[in-house]
Amino acid sequence: MRNRIEAYINRWKYRGYPEDIPDEVPGRLSELNLAPSYKSICLAILNNDHQMQSLGFQPKKSEWYGILKRIELEGRDEKSVRTRKERLRSREGTLPFYF
Repeated sequence: MRNRIEAYINRWKYRGYPEDIPDEVPGRLSELNLAPSYKSICLAILNNDHQMQSLGFQPKKSEWYGILKRIELEGRDEKSVRTRKERLRSREGTLPFYF
């Protein structure tokens, strides 16, 4: 969490707050994430926002996400192949619709 807070402050220093970010900004600017403030950092910590999504960071995907997604896709592929084969078997004795 500390790394993300430091990255947040450094990103805003690069964008035009070279000395330091303000303690507070008007509510609308803070909601839209258009201006930095220490208040928004404190709110993220108080809301247990460990991924710092409220500050504009993307959540980290765990290594298990990729494994589960691969299993899901393999199951989906097997299911679609199975249904395709069943459809072809059911049409074997019928004429095409354009006859």
